Amino acid sequence: MKTNYILTLDAGTTGVKCAAFTREGKALGSRVEAYPTYYPAPGWSQQKPEEQLAASLRAIRGVTEQLTDAECAALVFSGTMNGCIPIDHNGLALHDNIIHSDLRAEPQTEGIRRLIPLADYYGETGNRIDVHSGLPKYVWMKENAREVYDRAWKFVNIKDYLYGRLTGRIGYTDRSDASLCNCLSMHTGDWAWEILKTCGVDIDKMPALLSSYDVTAGLSAEFAAMTGLPAGLPVAVGAGDGACAAHGARTHTVGDAYVNIGSSAWVSSMSKAPVIDKEMRLFNYFDADGESYNVCGTVQCGSAAFNWAVENLICPDGQKPDFDALEEMARSVPAGAQGVFYLPTLMGERTPWWTAKVSGTLIGFTLYHDRRHVTRAAYEGVMQSLNMCGAILDENDLPVRGLTLIGGGAKSHMWGQMAADMFGVTVKIHATPHEATSLGAAVIAGVGIGWYNGFVEAAQCIHYQREYQPDPEAYTAYRRHLEVFRSLYPQMAGAYATLYDYQQEQ
Repeated sequence: MKTNYILTLDAGTTGVKCAAFTREGKALGSRVEAYPTYYPAPGWSQQKPEEQLAASLRAIRGVTEQLTDAECAALVFSGTMNGCIPIDHNGLALHDNIIHSDLRAEPQTEGIRRLIPLADYYGETGNRIDVHSGLPKYVWMKENAREVYDRAWKFVNIKDYLYGRLTGRIGYTDRSDASLCNCLSMHTGDWAWEILKTCGVDIDKMPALLSSYDVTAGLSAEFAAMTGLPAGLPVAVGAGDGACAAHGARTHTVGDAYVNIGSSAWVSSMSKAPVIDKEMRLFNYFDADGESYNVCGTVQCGSAAFNWAVENLICPDGQKPDFDALEEMARSVPAGAQGVFYLPTLMGERTPWWTAKVSGTLIGFTLYHDRRHVTRAAYEGVMQSLNMCGAILDENDLPVRGLTLIGGGAKSHMWGQMAADMFGVTVKIHATPHEATSLGAAVIAGVGIGWYNGFVEAAQCIHYQREYQPDPEAYTAYRRHLEVFRSLYPQMAGAYATLYDYQQEQ
């Protein structure tokens, strides 16, 4: 009997990953195909959907050609969120994909802030209005590319574009991706029609909403011939990459959380209701089950801030860092780095400060301190920023009860133990931390085709390689450390603003 597998396509920032998973969660193979990002003006970031489609087809063939003795049971999509692709009635892109990192719509973002009080906006969508999200990009297109806007039938994200092209089922999305367009109601699960009308966006340009695990679409004959997959193969629309990562990393239980440590980093916990934080520090998006919510705190600069410190402060002059040696050096200093603090705010900050007017900071060093303290502080700065997000979840009656680490930073033994010591919970390291998003997409399709009787059962396919328990002495030390850490930005906010304004003049 042939092995059955689910094929996943995850369209990321630098390329698309195709991976195949068995029902037990075993990865049979994967392939990454790169595509470029274009920067036609300062602050602009865009990609060509046609190039992303071509890369997807190459990736599919690269995997399926290795699995001739196995049989594909379904295809499912994941992708970067916060994008904007205007498509016509045939599903063809009318403009490049304006991706999550694009900043061109800041004037439109400010305009929306003037139109809708922030508290009202957050209360409806579960999110702050933010330049990275979809809504201000739609408004930008209306004001700056009117011909494209008028021709656009729907605005979709990259996974939805690929879904439409490969199935012919055009103009659909799921609620997880729709949530971070920042014009979906967290309460009704439908588009926030009044917000769209207030912002002047035609409501008929918003895609129809499907369940993430909907598998009623089939692979078209045209793309079956291009990929070697069977025509009519069940295809799930899938979910945004954050929602997929959740199902590849954590059990489907309230309070079970995961941390992704990549260039940016975040803490995500499952909730049965959106969390409307009174200070609007957290953000919310629908889970792939269409009923629960992912509640997140995001650190804008995660491993990227750590790597900057390593390359420029700890191992300068082009030395190749030995991370085992760095961790050993950091362990030679007690928790708290004897008063040296590193704020990883090199690209502004989202949770909890939500400001561009802050910069990276190394503070507290004296003639007594040395590279060991700086190294430990760099590790602690990233993880304490994430722990601060966890503390905010706790303030909102959503305490983190268990934690899984995924992403590149999950390889670090230092961060694994530090997470346990700071959060005060058992921390598990994902068996394949780089595959969690793709595995989560496979779980979603698996629920759709009946492999699993719901998401609780599906979580049994998640496996771990090691775990860490909190050290009581370190946990106590980090409670005090967190108090000082979270006080630094508020006390220096004016200085940061002055520095930011000065830097803009240079």
